[in-house]
Amino acid sequence: MIDLQRFHHTGMAVGDIDAAMALFGPALGLAWAPVRHFDPLPFWTPEAGSHEVHVKATYSLGGPHHLELVQGTGPFYDPDRAPDARHVGIWVDDLKSETDRMVGEGWRVVAAGASPEEGYGLIAYVAPPVPGLLVELISTDLKPVIDDWLGE
Repeated sequence: MIDLQRFHHTGMAVGDIDAAMALFGPALGLAWAPVRHFDPLPFWTPEAGSHEVHVKATYSLGGPHHLELVQGTGPFYDPDRAPDARHVGIWVDDLKSETDRMVGEGWRVVAAGASPEEGYGLIAYVAPPVPGLLVELISTDLKPVIDDWLGE
């Protein structure tokens, strides 16, 4: 079951990560982790199946909640994509089980690190049957990598 105390970040797709850092950093009093390039990043969507995307990402430092900025290729990372380019990221211990549970409750997988048959990888973006919120389920297997990136 989702535990809201495990929220990690609010993410936002941006067209220019450097410009977004310059805009949001001073306005919100944020310092940023180094920008990481995932080039390529394995990705899966229902429309395109398994493919690769190219992503630049950063997180605000501090926390426990972070702002994530992501600039990537493909329609999933288009900041003008409807209904919204924002999402919340939540740690889960068993990504496949949690994703399958939410799908069973009427949610749909809109993107993931791998196909459903491969267990979705380490991340899965799920959308409810109504517009307005995208949830990124993040496997706790990624926690040491992200904690190291953020110096936590």
